[in-house]
Amino acid sequence: MFHTTFSSILPSFLVIFVGYLVGKVFSPDPVGLAGRVAAWVMVPVVTFTFLNEYTPSFTQLRDFGLGVAVIFLFFYFFSRLFKEKRDIVLVSSVAANVGYLGYPILLALWGEKALALGVVYAALNIIMFSTVLPVFLGEKASFKNLFSLPYIYALSAGFLTGRLGWSYKELPPFLLNAITMLRSSAIPYLLLYVGLSMSKVKLEKGVTKFGFLVTVSKLILAPAVALLFALLYGLEGVVGKVFVLETAMPVAINTVVIVSALRGDAETVGFGVAITTFFAMFTLPLWAIILELIFA
Repeated sequence: MFHTTFSSILPSFLVIFVGYLVGKVFSPDPVGLAGRVAAWVMVPVVTFTFLNEYTPSFTQLRDFGLGVAVIFLFFYFFSRLFKEKRDIVLVSSVAANVGYLGYPILLALWGEKALALGVVYAALNIIMFSTVLPVFLGEKASFKNLFSLPYIYALSAGFLTGRLGWSYKELPPFLLNAITMLRSSAIPYLLLYVGLSMSKVKLEKGVTKFGFLVTVSKLILAPAVALLFALLYGLEGVVGKVFVLETAMPVAINTVVIVSALRGDAETVGFGVAITTFFAMFTLPLWAIILELIFA
């Protein structure tokens, strides 16, 4: 079972590695434009089409929202145990790469229905990341930042049209074909973007000693808390599997941005992104197997 699961996840990390090599070989910074394409084209296309086709129920939104809140509160109090870098522990534990990496892995493991649920989780995660998390890091919530993201409008459009029964597949052929092409290319593009972003992370001496804590917190403790919530709350089947595995994703690349904006220790967060992404190649297959056994 491990071999099958690992084989499903490994191609995603190989594509990330290709993006990393490209970022290292070519000195001009390619991340800026690549990030805009990811944020303004690829993620909105995936979000809209999958939410339109697999529209979640209000019950699923409630369940995932409650779970995300529980995980956030747990790590807020957990981070208070540390005198140094407590903000880094909180950010690294709750901000997961649920989109750029989570989408392709969910699709490879459990298909389009799982990816659609992953979009719901990602929406709640980004709302928490954009509005709630900055409050606990000493900055006021900025709803303006949230609504400046095209992702939010694509999410709203996909959800509303799905609830109304309007399928994007009924669009004129020339529009549908263009959307289908973008949708098909979005997942590999997002993986390449993860690799490009990692290639530009700058590390300073002394941050590696903090890597063990970040790795254990994000890749082991966070999904364990999510699993406990799923079992106690009664999440079942693919819903439970998606909720836990999305929580088990490595630290989100965007954490470097928010910590830098708050004049925090961006180098340590950058190292957390790199090391958790590497070790996730081994922990994610293990979590996937555990989830298959529990939520079979």
